[in-house]
Amino acid sequence: MKKMLLLLTVIIITVSWYGCQYKKDAEAYPVSTCDTSNIRYSVEIRAILQTNCLVCHGAAVYNSFGGGYNYDTYTGILPNVMNGKLLNDIMQVPGSDPMPKGAAKLSDCDIAKFRTWIRNGYPNN
Repeated sequence: MKKMLLLLTVIIITVSWYGCQYKKDAEAYPVSTCDTSNIRYSVEIRAILQTNCLVCHGAAVYNSFGGGYNYDTYTGILPNVMNGKLLNDIMQVPGSDPMPKGAAKLSDCDIAKFRTWIRNGYPNN
């Protein structure tokens, strides 16, 4: 009987310790809610541009505020996507022109969406 009680106690302690350990791991590594499985220029990329970029790089203001870069259209953004400038700027790589200027860096999720779109060949979809 004492052996059975001792075994039961060891099992309960082991399960409790594992449960606490799992909770610590879950808190240290939260589940990401960033979905980069289906990134489209017309939906996800365009929304990020509208929220963060077009105030300076929109069709009406890009020559005065946006350094001559018009991101209001796919063809306008394409050269800076192809040469890596856009990604370097939004990732704020040393030596680049950190964007968005005068605002917080884009979220890791938004940057991941750009990376995925570029890795997929920056389709105009």
